[in-house]
Amino acid sequence: MNPTRPPTAVAGRFSVIVPSYQHGAFLERTLRSILQQDCPDVEVIVQDGGSTDQSVEILRRYDGRIRWVSERDRGQTAAINTGLRLATGEYLCYLNSDDVFQPGALRKVRDYFGTHPTALVVYGRADFIDVADRVIGAYPVEPWDYARLCETCFICQPACFWRRTALDRYGEFDESLHYAMDYEYWLRLGATTPFHCIPENLACLRCHVAAKTFGQSRAAHREALAILQRYLAGRIPPQWIIAHARHCGEDQLRAGGPVPWRWLRFAGSYWINLLRWAPKVTPHGGARLWQRISPPYPSACRRLQDPLGYLQNDLATPRAKPIKPETAQL
Repeated sequence: MNPTRPPTAVAGRFSVIVPSYQHGAFLERTLRSILQQDCPDVEVIVQDGGSTDQSVEILRRYDGRIRWVSERDRGQTAAINTGLRLATGEYLCYLNSDDVFQPGALRKVRDYFGTHPTALVVYGRADFIDVADRVIGAYPVEPWDYARLCETCFICQPACFWRRTALDRYGEFDESLHYAMDYEYWLRLGATTPFHCIPENLACLRCHVAAKTFGQSRAAHREALAILQRYLAGRIPPQWIIAHARHCGEDQLRAGGPVPWRWLRFAGSYWINLLRWAPKVTPHGGARLWQRISPPYPSACRRLQDPLGYLQNDLATPRAKPIKPETAQL
């Protein structure tokens, strides 16, 4: 299937693309969070990759209220792009089939777009939630700053929305990417157009062991390193190198074994990857790498033993600038 994009968008309509695969445990909660929005004219397009769990049964229950297909595809990014080509809305977004919108999210975004005709991309606050919908903590969203975006991805994907004109101008998501396609898209658009940040809680990002970026963090970070080199002339901010080295070390810890041997494997992997990427660090970033030369073994052990608890404690440490109404608009 190779659908073509509609020649014109329906004014005021939201098109929500839902890429899905084997998320039957969460899919209905995702769909309800969209369909129960107090916003008129919302188009839901579900691109399921041929799930063999209860996903198809759930989708059939929503026939007539959503557009959906369940068939083998070329992965999440390709599914998102297929949905975008089918979309007829003026406002676009995608919501993974384990995430949810907050009540009133689409109305708030529509109202903001309506009063800010030059805004191409709008994002807001979001929370991390667990499998039972309990809030783990707030996603560290920050006011718009492109240089800062290169240092950390402070935009929560399910809380980000864009006009069709942005899609027409900048193109679709990069289908060669499997983990950080959203981050690459933000960097691509943000290099030449400012995003608008609104102080509203718009979505929830679910953390669970089956989530790609949660369970395969090393691969996700490796992909992010390649993306950053693309946009920073071959350079990488030190924070990303440190995080990648830590995730590589954590992979060694999963093998188990006696404590001294575990520490040696972790430290060796951490140092090798830190030094491997050090020549690529952004100017003046070498000092930051040197400050983190000591292997973070205790924190790595805590992350592996209780990843959600570690995330909750990490989020409790204030790092991001607060989003205030007076600084939310550009």
